[in-house]
Amino acid sequence: MVDLEVYVKTVEGTRLSEDVKPTSEVTFNVNATITETERNQGQISLKFSIDMESQPAVARLSVAGSAALVGEEQEIDELLLAKESEGTPPIFMKIYEKVYAVLYLLCGSLKIPYPSPALLKVVQVSSEAAASPQSSRNGTTRVSA
Repeated sequence: MVDLEVYVKTVEGTRLSEDVKPTSEVTFNVNATITETERNQGQISLKFSIDMESQPAVARLSVAGSAALVGEEQEIDELLLAKESEGTPPIFMKIYEKVYAVLYLLCGSLKIPYPSPALLKVVQVSSEAAASPQSSRNGTTRVSA
């Protein structure tokens, strides 16, 4: 089992329109990056950022920080790899699950629509993404929706 610790370093939310309500229907475009910063036997450190902009343009959200994974090498590598050639690596969903509460509270405070808790399940990895654990080491994976 892999132990995941997520540390949020920056959070930003901007209300772009005064005509928006928390119940307004919007979709969010997501840009996310994850970069490996350090790897040792059985542990890895990552930097991440998740930027979200609503359509129509009524809100912009951003959260960034770091994550530390500790566990078996094989289990760590499985979290870094997308199950399908253009799918999202499971680590993105794990990080998003951990920071969702922060985003939820931010949206409530700004009185803007909430992003879906399952948002990253429909995100696709761009062509810059790593195809294997070997190529993801010391690399950057970009995700967008």
